[in-house]
Amino acid sequence: MAATEEACMNDTARFVLSHGATFFCPHTWDVKLLAQIVEDDARATLCKSFFSAVANGESPKHAFRPTLPQGGLPAEALGQLTTWQSPVIYWVHNFGHDNSAGPDNGWNMTTIRSDNTTVRIDQVLYSRQFDLQPAPASLTYLAHAPLDGKKVVLSHYISTSGASGFDHLLTVHMARSDGKQLVLRPDWPLYLTFPDTKDDVKSRLVPGRVHHAELQVYDEQTFLPKPMAVEVTVELDYYFGQSDGFAGFGTVCPASAGALRSPTLCLPPRAKKKVPACTHGR
Repeated sequence: MAATEEACMNDTARFVLSHGATFFCPHTWDVKLLAQIVEDDARATLCKSFFSAVANGESPKHAFRPTLPQGGLPAEALGQLTTWQSPVIYWVHNFGHDNSAGPDNGWNMTTIRSDNTTVRIDQVLYSRQFDLQPAPASLTYLAHAPLDGKKVVLSHYISTSGASGFDHLLTVHMARSDGKQLVLRPDWPLYLTFPDTKDDVKSRLVPGRVHHAELQVYDEQTFLPKPMAVEVTVELDYYFGQSDGFAGFGTVCPASAGALRSPTLCLPPRAKKKVPACTHGR
């Protein structure tokens, strides 16, 4: 969330972390966190790598790989697990070419730290366990504005339906179309929709243009939801993925399984066995 490398190195710096969710049990959780990095040297290493990558026009993606205890991911999503350690930090140049191409076989990455890094969670910004659902009626993002409510982080609302099943993380500048001051809440995200735009990875937000959207806010007098016209410009397009060895969406099941695309959520046609429930840690 810091604007400069120097501010990022400060112990007051906060980071937005996103779980690399997939349709594979037990990783079927979309979780966005506001967290701090405890060790000064770990924070300095990550900040230097991140800001150097951005300045040089390279991939800014960085990844942690903690080993959580059994049931740790849903506990984290529900705010019950508030700290963990990662034995490594990766600077990821590219994720794999498919769901099987993971960190040990497919990622193009540089290991920037191989000592334990402690992450302490300040706030669960958003969490949801994936279920079977249709695609949204239009392109839909979640607008996160932690801390002062000014710097805006967008994450695509991940649906399990076809081309709508993609992950996208970016920072943006957002302004009201009527010119009035835009005030966002720092606790839970708001829906940001783009009418007449299909919710498809090919229609995702791109830099270099102004995107007209509707922010789904609440009327202060009636407390009923209402749309607010806003203009969105991309600042940092951080990551998008569908089936790339990090986010597993869209191509997990055999083609014969039909529209559903996950071995933990679907079975081949005419199968009589019931789909087992996702049991974490088993």
